[in-house]
Amino acid sequence: MTGFDSLGIQHTAAAQHIAVVGAGIVGCATAFHLRRMGVQQVTLIDPMGPGGSTTSAGAGFVSHWSAGMVDMGAEGLRLQQYGLDFYRALSAVAEGRGQDIGYRNRGTLMLSLTPEGHDRHIRPVLPPRHIRPVLESPHAPPEMRGVTPAQIAEMTAGLVDGARLYSGAFNPHGIQLETDRAITLLGQLVQDEGVDFLPRRVTAMAEDASGVTLTLDQGSLHVDQVVLAGGAWNNALLAAFGYAMPLLRVVATRIRTEGRGLPAVSPTIQCRELRLWLRECFGAVLWGTGVGYRPWYQLQGEGTAAPQGRQSFPELLEILKENQHDVLEGYFPPLRGAGVEQWVQGIACYTPDNNLIVGRVPGTSRVTVAGGDNESGVSHGPGMGRLAAEIATARATITDPHRFRPDRFAKGQFPTEAAVAEGLAQHQVLRFTPSAA
Repeated sequence: MTGFDSLGIQHTAAAQHIAVVGAGIVGCATAFHLRRMGVQQVTLIDPMGPGGSTTSAGAGFVSHWSAGMVDMGAEGLRLQQYGLDFYRALSAVAEGRGQDIGYRNRGTLMLSLTPEGHDRHIRPVLPPRHIRPVLESPHAPPEMRGVTPAQIAEMTAGLVDGARLYSGAFNPHGIQLETDRAITLLGQLVQDEGVDFLPRRVTAMAEDASGVTLTLDQGSLHVDQVVLAGGAWNNALLAAFGYAMPLLRVVATRIRTEGRGLPAVSPTIQCRELRLWLRECFGAVLWGTGVGYRPWYQLQGEGTAAPQGRQSFPELLEILKENQHDVLEGYFPPLRGAGVEQWVQGIACYTPDNNLIVGRVPGTSRVTVAGGDNESGVSHGPGMGRLAAEIATARATITDPHRFRPDRFAKGQFPTEAAVAEGLAQHQVLRFTPSAA
């Protein structure tokens, strides 16, 4: 797998046994990096298999989100760039195997509908070269540029009605991929690297001076270190250590329309005024919108277990279909009259400050946690996995992990998911209706 040689992963043999709990993009990336770094034995534990949960429901957008959209600083930007580099390497491996993970380097396009939307969402993502650089992003790549409605119509080849827009910004470095195909291939590579896959559920954990004992639904396992990468299930696992991540679990729905005959040329598209992400997908339209998002606690109550299924709430699909008919079809002509070919749901986990969580679990010396993807797990997963592997093995890290440390939140500061939702609303990141109705 020479495609990964350029990523600078340092190999130093380590006679350790490390377990990774969770086989989504973060868990698989962690296991992959641990083996590439030389950890002797790595066990990946997940009852559903690689990508069996939220990762496969991802939009497949990877870009420089720290470039004015999300306040994650240079540290977040480093992880985003690593994700771009990682998927390029993964695509090269896929091509060598005769596989197609849907990797396309078409760029990322952000749209505004109004002058107000331009000032709020487009100006901040442009490089600092205009009259008021304080409003613009110090992390935007220099190639990022503003685009006109006419340019948008041309570059999207009919996917967007440029006449309905005010402006846009284009990052040529953004990519897209099919998340289910990408995680399936990464799961294969993880096992090719010598990772032991264990299709079990972890029911309890205990740390002592010699390591960590994991109780499974069948048997038990004693290891030197553990990395928890369980997404929406992380807090159930962390309860054994008296710690809880301040997470808001949000059910998001992804829709793929029936084929619309679209050419494979358009960038991925985001419009924050519509709370929308959308892209061409093998001639069809793949899309989702925050109009249909609902916090898990509004649907099932605080503290309840996350679902195993990926089509758990069909009522949210109906909300999106109404939004398509009433709003989106006016901006995106291929959606007019388009039926649903496939839909799937996943659970994104938001943190109060919209930053990732990667680091040692407070009060432990052998347990690392990686989570709080803020609906950007596919973008950040490779970098989060590498960072978690480096922390677990006490190596130099790809970026300064201080911004992402778990103990940046005071214990009990956000006692419920509703409290996390209030924190996000105060930061103007996400705002939900008081109930699911």
